[in-house]
Amino acid sequence: MTASRNDSASALIAEMQLYYARRADVYDASMGYDNLDVVRSLQPVIDALCDEMRGRTVLEVACGPGFWTQRVAEAARFIVASDYNESTLARARDKPIDGNRMTFVRADAYDLSSISQTFTGAFAVDWLAHVPASHLHIFLDGLHRKLEPGARVAFCDQTPRSSSITGLHDAEGNHLQERDLPDGSRYRVIKHFFSDAELRDILARYADDIIIRRFGEQRRVVVAYTVGSGQGVAARAPAR
Repeated sequence: MTASRNDSASALIAEMQLYYARRADVYDASMGYDNLDVVRSLQPVIDALCDEMRGRTVLEVACGPGFWTQRVAEAARFIVASDYNESTLARARDKPIDGNRMTFVRADAYDLSSISQTFTGAFAVDWLAHVPASHLHIFLDGLHRKLEPGARVAFCDQTPRSSSITGLHDAEGNHLQERDLPDGSRYRVIKHFFSDAELRDILARYADDIIIRRFGEQRRVVVAYTVGSGQGVAARAPAR
């Protein structure tokens, strides 16, 4: 990977962090999470994530304003929900979630060293699709260092509408979208729409029991696996 590509990826990461910091106040409404019909329609996806994390001590990455945290907390033993932005964490802390079952912390997904404990589960929703190609294994290796053997991992992302595909790509091949906020500001956002084969290729070094479920009506995909299954030796490998 050339230095220019890594510099470009770092700039995009910073731009996305700013975008989500400034989107915090309108995020739930923009996703339809304040609409009971939308929430009901997402129940099969919620159930899938709850089943993966049930009874586990869980690390959530990029929790945002806490919509998915609130649902998975009903099944998990305990959740440490992390996000880079204080503005989104402030919104998340307003959610009616039992404080005995979870806590919110500020942490950088690309450097989870500020979180001291290890976990038996981890999940992230609408996160993996935003990770630059050059940073995928930086993130995943770091996440796996926080997970115990046998931990369960689940990632959930959106599947595309026809309007989701922009045809824009950066130097390292990341698919880009341009998004506007109500204040008129515009940001570039990485948005991958991984095929099943691409997901398996990304995660093959961590496990060989990868399960992928697609929810057509909800436009969601959930990929899950067990740490330490098959060739999951990268869980203790150094980040590169």
